[in-house]
Amino acid sequence: MSREGLLIGEVATRSGLSRKALRLYEARGILSSPRRTRSGYRVYPPEVLGILAFVQQGRRLGLTLTELRDIVVLRRTGAT
Repeated sequence: MSREGLLIGEVATRSGLSRKALRLYEARGILSSPRRTRSGYRVYPPEVLGILAFVQQGRRLGLTLTELRDIVVLRRTGAT
């Protein structure tokens, strides 16, 4: 089965975040729930790396996860 996207370990490595942080961001609504393989592995789209870079920059600037979630949701829905 071919997969198009990144497994959680690949996202963690490329973003510098832990798998636990990625699951937390998913639970908090910052990341959309990724699709799953037949065996249950999370498969994230490549665009997730841009979202995570934004979140990391926002955290460095002092934004809370709730504030970042609200911004990401606005962006995801296309609202300005």
